[in-house]
Amino acid sequence: MREALIPHDESRRLRSLRETALLDSPLEERFERITRLAQRLLRTPIAAVSLVDAERQWFKSIQGFDVRETARAVSFCSHTILCDDVMIVRDAREDPRFHDNPLVTGGPHIVFYAGCPIRTPDGSRVGSMCVVDRRFRYLSRDDVGALRDIARLAEQELAQSFRRAADCEILDGVEALRRAARVDSMTGLWNREAIFEALEAEILRARRAGVGVGVIMADIDHFKRINDSLGHAAGDAILRQTAKRMVGAVREIDAVGRYGGEEFLIVLGPCESPAAAAAVAERVRRRIADDRFAAGPEGCEATVSLGVAFAMSAQGLRGEALVEAADCALYRAKRAGRNQVVCGGALTEAAEHPAA
Repeated sequence: MREALIPHDESRRLRSLRETALLDSPLEERFERITRLAQRLLRTPIAAVSLVDAERQWFKSIQGFDVRETARAVSFCSHTILCDDVMIVRDAREDPRFHDNPLVTGGPHIVFYAGCPIRTPDGSRVGSMCVVDRRFRYLSRDDVGALRDIARLAEQELAQSFRRAADCEILDGVEALRRAARVDSMTGLWNREAIFEALEAEILRARRAGVGVGVIMADIDHFKRINDSLGHAAGDAILRQTAKRMVGAVREIDAVGRYGGEEFLIVLGPCESPAAAAAVAERVRRRIADDRFAAGPEGCEATVSLGVAFAMSAQGLRGEALVEAADCALYRAKRAGRNQVVCGGALTEAAEHPAA
């Protein structure tokens, strides 16, 4: 195996990568959409937006392979960032750079790889829009053009995240550690502490605007039964795939976090009514129930139950009271047969502050 050379502009490249503030950030639908599109258009089982850090490649989004990062030393994308255009490996088993690479000899058993460098606004090649197959294949000229176009879409999203700050090398290292501590390592969602912070921020925003606040509690149905019958590896896969489907079903102004175990908390952005909150929850329910999960030997079906709570006014509202109301609605959804949405109604100030 041949490790990729270090780019001549490595210091600048890493600085630009950190200025995107994307490393160790949670799942985002804007990048998930891009990798799903690449997977479909180029007909490959795996597609990813890979960011090449100093010692690792970290996947901002990946479809078809259940990892968040790998060592840079084994990364195909570390070779791609040395190129000006698309790098194609038709059969990694016959390529002296990759034939004994653990990603070739073991999972995901890469045979075909194509990657297009993605750049930050200053021109630094910080990663790759890549597709992978487990069989030998060619890309047509149109396919190569499609991969370039999809890479440009990824670059547009990077540009939105790009920021400049003086002496950012140390500051960004600290911020990356903070982000990593706020993201759930299993699902790539915000963790419990971070999602509660998002809720408190939304309550403050709603209080200033004089509008209501909504949250959704969701729980995977019969999760213990899934773990017992298919094993914990399958259960973990379902957790991760559920997270991706939730992020794809909510609005970009909403925040999704792992509340604990198989429970999730969705903090809704501006939302005008309990009915609007329930509509988001129903989209989540359908997105999860409609397709089988890639878990276990033959895949499996899974559903979620969801409870919705909405406060008509954020004045005096406590986040804990809103979450408790959503949890009660979730319990009613479970009791009513699961795989459904139950709306707990609108909290009033009296409900939020019951008499002692």
